[in-house]
Amino acid sequence: MKALTLLAVLLSLPLFSQDIETLSWDEAMINDKIKMTISKAEFDRRYKKADSITAPRHDEICGREEEATVKMVHYKGTKYELDNGIMNFRSVDFTKNRNTYFSIKNDWFDRTTTLKSFMKTYPGAAAYIEDVEGEEGELLEMITLLPDTAEDYEWRFYFKDDKLKSIECYFPCD
Repeated sequence: MKALTLLAVLLSLPLFSQDIETLSWDEAMINDKIKMTISKAEFDRRYKKADSITAPRHDEICGREEEATVKMVHYKGTKYELDNGIMNFRSVDFTKNRNTYFSIKNDWFDRTTTLKSFMKTYPGAAAYIEDVEGEEGELLEMITLLPDTAEDYEWRFYFKDDKLKSIECYFPCD
């Protein structure tokens, strides 16, 4: 009997793995233009200049010595981590710019994206919705999607009052 149960579980694993909802770093863009990884030189050539460049907050880095030169580049509600001339996406806050959107393949997310529509598109991930506290102390609902590769990060979608507030690419510290 135990062998039959184990066999049933093993045979069902491929079925579950097909239902995993993921997002691809390589396919994602801001406003169908800005890639998730872009050189600072290319960014400056195409978009002229950032809104601001700041030192990272303590919670945005892991405190390693090699992160001493890291800066945060802010542009139209997006935040990129700048390290050695390369910018990597970290987040987008849709409350800071009404015209900014996050696109992937034939889908996009912006300030008008509702929790209901997101749950319809990503029902597996939405089954694990969490209540979290935002930066300003507000209550947010967070849904996590994994990358489409075996990388060590996750996409976090934050909703406030049923509307998408922000998307964060979260990298845990080792």
